[in-house]
Amino acid sequence: MIREFRYRGETFRVNAHGIAGHEEVFIMHLVDGEEEGEISIDRMTEENDTSAPISAICEMLCDKLIVENSIDVADPDGAFEWVEAETLRSVLPTRSDSAAH
Repeated sequence: MIREFRYRGETFRVNAHGIAGHEEVFIMHLVDGEEEGEISIDRMTEENDTSAPISAICEMLCDKLIVENSIDVADPDGAFEWVEAETLRSVLPTRSDSAAH
């Protein structure tokens, strides 16, 4: 999963792969569309609440990144919210049997 979200008035991108509760999760802080800082966790090997939803893990990582990078957040009380993006294609096209030969 790769998705953008807002938290504390800032925009972040999450890249998470694996099964729920056991993902590798990478968070990037975005400023004017550019990646400014990054933090990650491997939920299989690092201490964490494996029953927590991915949004809670995103918040935890963002809080750490904000402190580590001394980010002056735009809205200290801003809640977590997924950024809705335009869906370009919901299902990738598949090849027909005739195209495979």
